[in-house]
Amino acid sequence: MTAARHQRILDLLHQHRQVTVAHLQSALGGTSMAVWRDLRHLEGQGRLLRIPGGARAAETALEAEAAPSEATGTEEAKNRIAREACRLFVRQGDTIALEGGSTVAALIDHLPETHVTVITNSLHVALRVRQVRPQLPVKLPGGWLSAASGNLVGPETLQFVAPQRAATCFLSAAGLDAAVGPTDRNPLEIEVKRALAGAANRVVLLVDASKFGRRSASVLLHPWRVNVVVCDAPPPLAIAETLAAHAVQMVVAEGAS
Repeated sequence: MTAARHQRILDLLHQHRQVTVAHLQSALGGTSMAVWRDLRHLEGQGRLLRIPGGARAAETALEAEAAPSEATGTEEAKNRIAREACRLFVRQGDTIALEGGSTVAALIDHLPETHVTVITNSLHVALRVRQVRPQLPVKLPGGWLSAASGNLVGPETLQFVAPQRAATCFLSAAGLDAAVGPTDRNPLEIEVKRALAGAANRVVLLVDASKFGRRSASVLLHPWRVNVVVCDAPPPLAIAETLAAHAVQMVVAEGAS
């Protein structure tokens, strides 16, 4: 019965892209509290995003690739960020940890062709490394494959990451807020990102300027856990002051890619 309810919710989201709790309660029956429990469970799997009064469809990784970019400038900015981060913080002989964000994935094209080991929970990142840097070894955990992101999450993934060691962990975030620091959407994804950060000697956050001032569902890392932020433009003063207060190095990647 529960599986059928969840599938019905996903079907309605596929049809409407956004639904209210009242709509779902009418379609499914039961109480509004039961509907919220359903939404919380599906959000934990990365299959939707809760919003005030209801939920909206989670954009799948394939849809994100197929959708028009927020302008070519955003993709160029991500490429500049990735290139600068790789130039400054990747050396031959390093083991690096990469999660599955699009800015982090852009870093793959700039990696050395040999003598770097990649730890990742992202199937897309692993396949991209195989495609453009086939000589680089990749360590990929087990776990549950998120339909929304193509990333591996859950207890098996965390168990794999815990004993790993990396020189640098590269992370992305859905938002960078002056009050709380970097934030993200999915709690299961956040758990793994925190674990990857904990396995590294240095944590480098890659964010383009569109993330400044945004606050997503949950705090990703406290600012003091981030060593470096690489972005494509200077952040607003409030964010710059927060980062400076926690001794976070700021790198602005400028110029053409």
